[in-house]
Amino acid sequence: MEISQEDNDLSDGSAEILNLLNSAELSVKTKIMLLNSRPLSDQEHEKRYNQIQLSRARQLLDEYIIGRDLKDIIQRHKCRGKKASSGNNTGQDKMTTAEAIKQRYPRLGGRQIRDFKNLELKYIKEAILIALETGRELTRSLALSRSTRKRADNAKQTMPVNIRQWMPKKEDFAEEYQKLRLTEKMGATSLFANIGVGTCLLEANTPIRVTVANEKEPRRAKAHKRLYPDCEVIEGDIADSKVFAEVIKAHREKDNKIMYICCPCQDASSLNSAESKGKGERAILFKSALDVIEAVLPMYIVFENVARWLEGRPERALDILGDKTIGNYLVKNLECLGYNVTVGILSAADYETAENRERAIILACKKELGVWKFPKKHKFRPTVFEAIGNMKSLEAGEVDPNNKWHYGLPLAKHEIEFLAHTPTGCSAWNNAKIYQPRNKDGSPSGAQFDGSYKRIDPINPCNVIESSSGSIGDINSVHFGRPLSDGTYSDSRVLSIAEILRLIGTPDDFLEPLISPPKDDNDFNGLTWKEGRLIGADESFIRLVLGEHMCPKLLLNLMTTMPGAANDNAPPDDKS
Repeated sequence: MEISQEDNDLSDGSAEILNLLNSAELSVKTKIMLLNSRPLSDQEHEKRYNQIQLSRARQLLDEYIIGRDLKDIIQRHKCRGKKASSGNNTGQDKMTTAEAIKQRYPRLGGRQIRDFKNLELKYIKEAILIALETGRELTRSLALSRSTRKRADNAKQTMPVNIRQWMPKKEDFAEEYQKLRLTEKMGATSLFANIGVGTCLLEANTPIRVTVANEKEPRRAKAHKRLYPDCEVIEGDIADSKVFAEVIKAHREKDNKIMYICCPCQDASSLNSAESKGKGERAILFKSALDVIEAVLPMYIVFENVARWLEGRPERALDILGDKTIGNYLVKNLECLGYNVTVGILSAADYETAENRERAIILACKKELGVWKFPKKHKFRPTVFEAIGNMKSLEAGEVDPNNKWHYGLPLAKHEIEFLAHTPTGCSAWNNAKIYQPRNKDGSPSGAQFDGSYKRIDPINPCNVIESSSGSIGDINSVHFGRPLSDGTYSDSRVLSIAEILRLIGTPDDFLEPLISPPKDDNDFNGLTWKEGRLIGADESFIRLVLGEHMCPKLLLNLMTTMPGAANDNAPPDDKS
C-alpha cells in the first residue's frame, strides 16, 4: 500500500494523544476509586469530586478534537473503501478511509471512532451543566445521551439569520389602528381547519362567516361541524382529487371571498426530530393549497404556520421547490397569480393574546385592491396573570365546582413533591438535588431539558402552548404557582383546559357545544366526563386540537387591515 505524504503527516503525534487520553481515563478511574474509599467530609468530598469532573470535561474536549480530525480524514478520503488497486484511484490518495484512520489512530476501536465523531460542543456543554446540576458523573455516554441532546436542542436560541430575514419591516405595518367595517357579510373557506379555533371570534365581531371548511381527521371535522353548524365541512385529504373538487365546488357555490390556510406544521417544527420529517405527503400540502387558490382565485388569502416553515425545504418537496424555500415559492406564485403579498413573522402576544406564539403570516390580496398590511402592534402585551390570575387555585386532582373545564390532572405523589418545591418561573431542574424531577423508582427523569417541569412566568405572556400540555414534562406546561408559608408553591399541576382557553384567546364557553351526545352517526360523538374531568382519550383530543391552534385574536386583528373593505381608523378596544 502506497502512503501519501499527507497521510504520513497525519500520524504525527497521534500516539501521544491517545496515550494522554488513556492516562487521563486511568487517572480519573483511580481518583474516583480512592475518593469513594476514603472517609471525607461532605465539603471535601464535593471539592475533590468537582476536580475529577473538571478532568472529565478536559478529556471530553480532547475526544471532541479527535472526532473533528476523524471527520477531516473521512472528508479527504471520499473513495470510502476503494483499494489502491482499484482503477478509480488516481494521484496520491491510495488508501481507503479505514486505512487512513488506522494509520493515524492504530489503537482506536470502532466504537471509539463512532463516539468521537458524534461528539458535539453543545452536547458536551449540556452534559457538563447536567453533571453540575445533578451530581451525575460526567462521561462520554452522558454527552451522547438522548436526553442531553434533547435538552441542548430545545435550549432557547436566537432566531437564525435565514429566519430573521422574514421579520416584517416598518412599512409592512399599518400606521394607525383600524377597525373592519364591512357593510355586508363575506364568506370564507378554511383549509386544514382543525376544529375552528382560529376563526372562533369572527362571527361575533365581524360580518365574516366561515361557510366552507376542510379537515382531514374525522373527529376534528365532526367537532368543527358541531361548533359551526352553518358551515359546510368537507372531511378528507385536500390532496385527494375528490376532496379537492368538493372544496372547489363548495367555495364557488358560497361565493366566498376569503381563504384561510393553516398547513400542518410538524414538518417545519423545531421540536420534531423524527427521521421521517419532511419525507411524507404532509410536507407538500402547501402545493395543494396553492392549487386550490389557482382554481378559485379568492380576493383575500391568509397563510399561517410556524416561523421555520418559510425557510423549509422538505425532502419530499424538492422537486416542486427547485432551489426555492416554501416562503419564496409561495410569494413568487401568488404574485404571478395577480396578488400583492405581505410576509412576516408576528407574535400573537402583540395582538391582545397572553401567549407569545410566533408564526409566519402571509397576507395576499388581489392587486387591484391595494396592499394588505399587518395591523399596528398593540402597545402592551397581556400577561399570564392578567389572563388566568383570578381563576381558582387548584392542586393536582382537584376540580373547580363552578367551571367544568377547570380541574387539575392527577399526578403521582413524588411528582407533586418536586413541583411543590419549584419556584414560579423556574424549572424543577433548578431545585436542590433532592427535589429534582425523578421517576417513581427514584431514578432521574429522562426529560432533562430547560423547558421541562417549568412553571410559567405570570408577569409575561406564556411561551407556546403545545399539544402535549397535559404532561408536566412538556415545555412550559406547569401553572405558575403562588408561594406558601411553608416555603413551597401552590398549583403543582399542569394548566387546566379552562386556563389554556384564556391564554390562547378563545371565549370561555368555546368548547361547550362538544359536550352533548351525538344526534346521529354523522355527528360528533360528544365528550365523556368521569369524576369531574374528561376521560383520558377526550382529554388528549382537546389538548391536541388546542395545541395546534391559530390564535383567534391575531386573526381578528389581521382582518382589520383588509384593503378595499371599508376600514376606518379606530383605537384598539384595549386602549393600548
